Amino acid sequence: MIGGPLVILRRGPTITSHQQIPIESGYNKKMTHSSLLGDLIDLTEVLKTDLATDLEERKQRDRKIGQRLQSYRNKPAAQIRAWLHELNHSEPGKNGIQGVRVYHLLCLALTAAGLLTGWALTSAVLFYDGKQPINIVNALVVLVLPQILLLLLWLMAAVPWRLSLLGNIRASFALLNPGRLAGQLAGLLSGQNSRGLDLLWSPDNAATLTPSARWLFSLWSQLFAFSFNIGILMSAFFLVSSSDLAFVWSTTLNISSEAFQHFLTILSAPWAGFLPDAVPGAELVAKSRYYRLEEGSLAGTREIPQLAVELGQWWPFLIAAVTFYGLLPRMVTLAISWFRFRHHLRKALCNLAGSPELLARMNSPLVSTHAAEPEPVLKLAQGRVESNSLVKDYALRCPIIDWSGAGHDVEDLSSPLLSMGIQPQEQLTAGGRQTTEQDQELLISLCQGKLEGVCILVKAWEPPMLDFLDFVRGLRRQCGQKTPIIILLWGGEKGITMADRETWQLTLGQLADPGLHLEPIGQG
Repeated sequence: MIGGPLVILRRGPTITSHQQIPIESGYNKKMTHSSLLGDLIDLTEVLKTDLATDLEERKQRDRKIGQRLQSYRNKPAAQIRAWLHELNHSEPGKNGIQGVRVYHLLCLALTAAGLLTGWALTSAVLFYDGKQPINIVNALVVLVLPQILLLLLWLMAAVPWRLSLLGNIRASFALLNPGRLAGQLAGLLSGQNSRGLDLLWSPDNAATLTPSARWLFSLWSQLFAFSFNIGILMSAFFLVSSSDLAFVWSTTLNISSEAFQHFLTILSAPWAGFLPDAVPGAELVAKSRYYRLEEGSLAGTREIPQLAVELGQWWPFLIAAVTFYGLLPRMVTLAISWFRFRHHLRKALCNLAGSPELLARMNSPLVSTHAAEPEPVLKLAQGRVESNSLVKDYALRCPIIDWSGAGHDVEDLSSPLLSMGIQPQEQLTAGGRQTTEQDQELLISLCQGKLEGVCILVKAWEPPMLDFLDFVRGLRRQCGQKTPIIILLWGGEKGITMADRETWQLTLGQLADPGLHLEPIGQG
């Protein structure tokens, strides 16, 4: 099954300072997305309860764990999972286990429902009692054409940009979406007081978890559709092999045999090159036209055995049509949904409330009034973004991007920027309430012109999250390697602490971008 084995694996022993155990071993060797889902549910619970722990104690604890997990420094999701694995080694989270069980149960239920529905529908469409032959037009209308329509609807729902028309279409078909129906069932199975699988569509973390929920619904719906097509093919092969099916084509519309054969040729284009026997020829189409005005009237007169053989030649075409317009596309959409669901689960692990601070505590040098001696700063193999506060000669005209509502106007920044040789231009907004699509549009429009440089204003006390790093990477891709990118570290009223600066330096150093600069501004 796509969700992996229906088992709940327990976490292994604690990682010691003299022993490094890869995350792939222990309670989940393959790191499938089902265990990733359980970790996300458990992490939400742990981060909330961890707020009651003294901050100084959390710094000491997480820094010690972070030092043992430095091999995962550039893999934040893996590092957070290892931290959770070590913290919860004695008693795995009950909500996470329950969420994974509900997930597997719904996957099995949707698979069984898809198989049974496909089998039953095909048995009804291909029912033949020896009196009335099977109309291939009905079979196409019921088993093939809806597959093409639903696939187009899935593609419209999966596109990154949003249109009101598409939203209205998705809302209209929401009640028919097996994935969303499974989501409602998951809420009932989880119970009122549980925070299991329904955490993904909870309003508490809607901005972070909505993409994961969206792709989970897509995964469930595509799993049902894939199983549905398997059921169709199983039933069709069973009926073909256990009975002598007779196919004809009939319609009230004024369609000639030549026009219908031309339509079938277009429909058969995906497999015509290597499955020529599955393409109905002009002779077969002409001979199998059926008229009900006079019972048993076909276009021509032949002996019964010869007639049965000729009318049975339609089944390879029907099997090929279901395979190429149903099974294979659903296999692709299922794989895409699976990978996108897994991707957004990993991203959500790093963007949950408290996760950026956790990563900062694990990867930043410990700054504590209780420390016996200062901790040495670790060197990153990817490089380190140094603070160039002594640089006064940038000699650049730069737009200012206000990231996540740093809250400063260009006029307030003019004096310190001019002292660094930066002439501020227009002020733009990104991050925060801006969607990913809006940020992408900003990057495209910004980099269309000739830029001397770009400044991004950030809050020093908020550690850089993955969406910010993705934004900087996107800015570099759009604007090229030669454009200087200057991160303006704003300290607010309390100023910039040494820990804040170290956190930003170490995190931005992972980008290994020689054209990336970090400048403190407004230190109180």
